Amino acid sequence: MINIKVNSTPHQFHKEDALEHILKKLEIPTNGIALAVNQNIISKTDWRTTTLNDGDQVLIIKATQGG
Repeated sequence: MINIKVNSTPHQFHKEDALEHILKKLEIPTNGIALAVNQNIISKTDWRTTTLNDGDQVLIIKATQGG
């Protein structure tokens, strides 16, 4: 198990869990969001293959409308 933070909230996951799988476990919709791991933006095409390390910090940014 590894310890990571998702938007500053601690979570534990299996080391082999990819970002896409983590989002599903946390029940986070994948439309209209961007992900950064340790302040590096991860392309949506890489979510399925990007795994995390102990202590990583994931930031989920949700798109909003406004004007």
